[in-house]
Amino acid sequence: MELDPTRAKWTQISTEIERRIDAGVYPAGSRLPGILALCGEFSVAQVTARKALADLRERGLIRTENGIGSFVADA
Repeated sequence: MELDPTRAKWTQISTEIERRIDAGVYPAGSRLPGILALCGEFSVAQVTARKALADLRERGLIRTENGIGSFVADA
């Protein structure tokens, strides 16, 4: 996925991950790719990937377990 340079990168990543959750690419309970994998996929800095995950967490779409990773929230 190529990011639109006119929009905040973290919002685009958050939207894409949400789309993947809705499409079943990441089903409930599944582990999301780690920060470094997201950085590589979207060519962004770690702070940007973390902000995207924080947005998803705040909206209740994912949960994060420290030292383990982020998971799609159960429906």
